[in-house]
Amino acid sequence: MKVAIPVCGNRVSTVFDAADELLMVETGPGVAPEQSRARWKEDTVIARTVHIRESGVQVLICGALSGSVARMLNAAGVRVIPFIRGTVDEVLEAFCNGTLSGRHFFLPGCTPCEGQGRRRRLRGGCK
Repeated sequence: MKVAIPVCGNRVSTVFDAADELLMVETGPGVAPEQSRARWKEDTVIARTVHIRESGVQVLICGALSGSVARMLNAAGVRVIPFIRGTVDEVLEAFCNGTLSGRHFFLPGCTPCEGQGRRRRLRGGCK
């Protein structure tokens, strides 16, 4: 499985548009993950979305991103796990162990919603 994480330094970029680099991780059962980093060549979110799709990414783990970008990625077959924060190592470990749903991984103001995936907390809860 190919996983991508927009990063700033050694942390998940808080905002998709603000990432300096894209970390790509090839992982699978019983296989040591292989990582590669590349500075973004693309300036627009649309060009970045196309790059992710054309790179064969199956999962994007990221901080905040717009709903339209998330929909474009989903339509291209990329599973988006948004509103995540933390160091690359702890986020990857949690993803591989199936524990990325812990509240400490969510950006402030974001929370997992039962049956709805991860959503931003709107006034009064998830809507």
